[in-house]
Amino acid sequence: NEHKIKNKTSKSSAIMTESTNNLKWIGDGSEGGKLDVAEGEGKSADPNTNSTITFASATRGTPFNIRLDDDATASYYEVKVTKMSKEAPLGVGLVTADGFQPGWETNGYFYNGNITNGSAGLIIGFGDHIKEGDVVGVYQKRSNIGEDDNTPKCNIIFYLNGRCLGAGFSVDDNNEKFYPCLHISGNATVSFSIPPSPTIFEREQKVNSHGDPYSGDWAIEQAFLGPGLSELPIANRNSRFIVSFEKVDATSSASAVQYQLAIKICNSFWTSFTIVGKMEEFDKIELTGHCASTRMMPSPDCGVMEQLVSSALSSDGGLKKLIVSESGQLLMSGPTAELICSRFIETFEPVRCT
Repeated sequence: NEHKIKNKTSKSSAIMTESTNNLKWIGDGSEGGKLDVAEGEGKSADPNTNSTITFASATRGTPFNIRLDDDATASYYEVKVTKMSKEAPLGVGLVTADGFQPGWETNGYFYNGNITNGSAGLIIGFGDHIKEGDVVGVYQKRSNIGEDDNTPKCNIIFYLNGRCLGAGFSVDDNNEKFYPCLHISGNATVSFSIPPSPTIFEREQKVNSHGDPYSGDWAIEQAFLGPGLSELPIANRNSRFIVSFEKVDATSSASAVQYQLAIKICNSFWTSFTIVGKMEEFDKIELTGHCASTRMMPSPDCGVMEQLVSSALSSDGGLKKLIVSESGQLLMSGPTAELICSRFIETFEPVRCT
């Protein structure tokens, strides 16, 4: 999708904050917006690159925007959210001088869990919503030649807690100045810093917080059905068939390891299973829940795959064992079905802006 960033003439004079360091932040001129900037904490804090910012909108539902007013801004910056009011959507990103406007009129390049221009969601579900304790990074990666044409591009790449989320925007690079900008409906305190630039620019896999080999999302690469385990053709599908594991918190240290299992083809299928021992090198499993599913009419190329999934998740003859190989592939196997999967990393095309 191509998104036109509009240039506007400011309708309200910006408010300059009083600052105890060399960084100057300005508000968008919204009536009642509050902004306070103090020198960053810690012995290593550099007054030229570190600051603690507290800011708030006058009312919930109408955002207040602030930006750094410094033409020497580096290509990468981070903010750590130290305090934020409940359910206060915080956007972190960049803005041009002309795009910096009061409230919803600001037109920039933000991440708040979604990719947004400050007023409209452009990519939904790009990452997790920002919360207290999170560290959000924004990087301007400029290139001399665009991927699709010879127009120089600036990719705006976002990071959350050290993980690269990838480019949210791809902007025609006209050497226009971008300023760090924060956008809040509510109130927040953040620590702003300019650390060394990142070296990873492609979206990374989300860290498995459970610390086990199965939790998370997997994409089906190969599927086999029937007593003879004949392979089904799935390689040419544009969309992916996704297998998701969620580990169930144990009620005691002696409890068996349990998982919720979901598989998305055209319809979605859900069940649960317990790891009950070993079967050679595999984890031996027992399906413990009834297989539930949505009941839409599947497309022709999904029908046979859904037949496989229904067979694989039946308690009387379904999956019996699973393992993650040394190469990182997941193998799920039973008498009449077998699935080979790789870790799934959802990717997004950046919003193209002129």
